[in-house]
Amino acid sequence: MATILVVDDHPAFRLVIKTHLLQLLGVTDVIEAENGQAAVETARQQLPDLAIVDLDIPRINGLDVIPRLKLAHGPIRVLVLSGQSPATFAPRAMRAGAQGFVGKSQEMKEIMRGVEAVLAGYTVFPMATGGAGMEASSGANDEEDKLKQLSDKELMILQMLSKGMSNKAIGDALFMSDKTVSTYKSRIQEKLGLSSLAALIEFASLQKLID
Repeated sequence: MATILVVDDHPAFRLVIKTHLLQLLGVTDVIEAENGQAAVETARQQLPDLAIVDLDIPRINGLDVIPRLKLAHGPIRVLVLSGQSPATFAPRAMRAGAQGFVGKSQEMKEIMRGVEAVLAGYTVFPMATGGAGMEASSGANDEEDKLKQLSDKELMILQMLSKGMSNKAIGDALFMSDKTVSTYKSRIQEKLGLSSLAALIEFASLQKLID
C-alpha cells in the first residue's frame, strides 16, 4: 500500500497523473500540492511514500524542494517529472537527492513504469547524452559546459529571467533583494558569455530550460 504526493502547478496535469496512479497495483492514495511550500507541508503531515515533483513550480523551486521533502519526511522517495532538458536537470536532480527523473514528453506507460521502479526501491535516470548512436556537435558541448558552470540558484534565476520576471519579482520569490538578483544576473551573463537579457532568453529557450 502506497501513498503518492503529486507536486505540479497545473491542475489538469495533476488529475491525469492521479487517474493513472490510482490504477497501479498497491497505490491506495494520491494527494496533491500546487507549489513547493505546500509540498513540504503536505509531506510533513501526510508522510507519503513517494513524491512526483515537477521542477518548474512556484514558492519553492523543484531542485530546492527535493532536499526539503527529505527533511520533512526522511523515508520519502522522489521522482522528478519534468518537461525540461534531462541532460541539464537530471544530474542536478540526482545531486539534490531524487531517485529518478522522467520526462513529461514520454508516454504515460513509461512514466508509470518509472513510478513503479522508484517505489520498488530502484533509481531511474536517463542515460548520459552522447552515448552509442548519438553524436553531439562541439557547439552543443560548449553550451552544456557553460551550463555546468552555473549553480542551481543561478540556473533557477536564469529560468525566471527567461520567463520575463522582473528583478523585484524574482527577489520576492527567492527572498532576496533586487540588488542581489542583479548581481546574480551579471554573474550568469559573465559565465555564459552573453551581454543582454534577450540573449539570455534565447539561450534558455535553445537549451530547453523553460517549458
